[in-house]
Amino acid sequence: MDWRIISRILMSGTFLVSIMIGANATAQTVTHPAVTGISPQTQTQPSKGAQNHAAVESNPACQRILSECRKLGFIQGQWKKDNGLWKDCFDPVVKGSGTPTRDGKPISVPVSPNDLQACRAVEGHHK
Repeated sequence: MDWRIISRILMSGTFLVSIMIGANATAQTVTHPAVTGISPQTQTQPSKGAQNHAAVESNPACQRILSECRKLGFIQGQWKKDNGLWKDCFDPVVKGSGTPTRDGKPISVPVSPNDLQACRAVEGHHK
């Protein structure tokens, strides 16, 4: 083979490899929305609930309320067992949509009125 052909083949191969490396590096640095419990194949955009949870979780007052719920044993995703972090503890406390419950019995969540007010402001702002 002619040295020009070999040179062109090597240059083309080097170019393609550099494109593939660049694409791989770009794919690894792109941030993807974090939504738990949904497989990537069925998810196209984060749900409004997930967007709202992310906004709430970034607020220190809401973090303290979530922390209290976790200390009491509430677990994310266990709402069917009346032990869900969001539906059974956080939402009733912050949104006032009832009383936090476990096994159908009311449970008291110790939160400061200042945290509650600050978290409600964030919760209402991101609806």
